[in-house]
Amino acid sequence: MRTLIVIAAMAAATLAHGQQTDEVAVAQQLINRHFEIWNDPDPRNWAAKFPAVYAEDFYVADYGGAAAGYADVAKLIQRVQGGHAGFVFTPEPVAWNHGVGRVTWGYGPRDNPNQVRGEDIFTIKNGKLASARVFIDKK
Repeated sequence: MRTLIVIAAMAAATLAHGQQTDEVAVAQQLINRHFEIWNDPDPRNWAAKFPAVYAEDFYVADYGGAAAGYADVAKLIQRVQGGHAGFVFTPEPVAWNHGVGRVTWGYGPRDNPNQVRGEDIFTIKNGKLASARVFIDKK
């Protein structure tokens, strides 16, 4: 009987790990597309990409305020890009923990991509990014 319980526990752990691995892969794909949008200097491209990546009520909070929905997020991207011409985000792979993702990143010109360091905390809802909280390393 003990052997059966151990085998069942191992099978459950393997299944959970497989689900976690699938979640990480989906999260990483969404995160990659998120940063592609934020690095794209042409706002005309964003509208077509938003629905594939973001929930309609996608919410972003950073030190400058908060944005909710596609129109407000587009304004936020324009504000960030407008203040830092030529800067791009260089994200690290996502760290995933039970529905919440953390991505550390650098932001800067191509010759100094880590001029600014920070991290985003993401949630996913119905297969799309639902929220992002932005933290900037102020060291």
